[in-house]
Amino acid sequence: MSDANTWSLYYSFFSSSRAQKYLYGCYENAGIEQAESKSYQNCYPFIYFLEHGKKYYDLAGTAPTELQPVLLFYGMIQLLKACILTVDPDYPENSSVLAHGVTTRKRKKKYYEFLHDEVRIQRSGLFNHFSTKLFHVKHAEGEKLKMNDIMALIPELRDLFLHVHNEDINVQVMRNDQELIIPIDVLDGLHMNTGRLISFLNENPEITFQLLKETKEHIIVHSSKVLHPLECEPFSYHTNGSYYLYSSRREMKELNECMIHYAVLYNLSMLCRYETEWWSDIFHSYTTNDLPFIKEFLSITRTKMPYLLGQFLQRKG
Repeated sequence: MSDANTWSLYYSFFSSSRAQKYLYGCYENAGIEQAESKSYQNCYPFIYFLEHGKKYYDLAGTAPTELQPVLLFYGMIQLLKACILTVDPDYPENSSVLAHGVTTRKRKKKYYEFLHDEVRIQRSGLFNHFSTKLFHVKHAEGEKLKMNDIMALIPELRDLFLHVHNEDINVQVMRNDQELIIPIDVLDGLHMNTGRLISFLNENPEITFQLLKETKEHIIVHSSKVLHPLECEPFSYHTNGSYYLYSSRREMKELNECMIHYAVLYNLSMLCRYETEWWSDIFHSYTTNDLPFIKEFLSITRTKMPYLLGQFLQRKG
């Protein structure tokens, strides 16, 4: 996925008339009152959020790796704000939604390792606001997101987890339109039988899965609609166009991948800004397994987040 292809999704919105008509359609379809006046009111903020976000991502593409987390985090925030405006024309209604919505331990332990760190979800702020408004998921205050666990849900990191930690954390799912072919070995890692797996898949309220056939090697299921990169839980979308299913019995949370990238970027940006000694040392000492995961994640999120949020905007239209 090239940068040019990623951002081509956004260029059509850099027009006030196009942005106003787009927002009007979003509001009208959602039954929002005063759809026309609110679409005029929000068309320029919508454009500016997208434009500002792109500038952050463009700078991240040329910045040293050590500075990228801050640029990518604030770039993602700008794109999220544009997405929120498509469903919440009064955003921001109050100052509480402007906070980041997650927090991390302010003082790091002596032998700190990023993969063992965690962020905590706060009651209010951008994290819960976009999770609720865009993906209809509400997280509990104080809920912990462990870096090692949530980064394992990013399919592009599969090979790194395998090579560094010897963990085979997910399996590729073969897809033929609405027919999905799942390797049967996934049952062992999840400690499930076929019936429980089907029930697990059907925890996604947006899609219904039905068992078609079970063989010695595969479980074949039918989905009620074609998987979409942003509405495919518990499957994960890979930027090569395929889908993966998590195959390890870790603590599984209801997380859209945008929530994962937001939490990881928040944590990395805090380290970049406030833990300068540790942050600088990790790029020169190579004493932990953190650096390969950090660098690979930054490379992935720089193109994947604009792509996924662009898919959200495209689908709304």
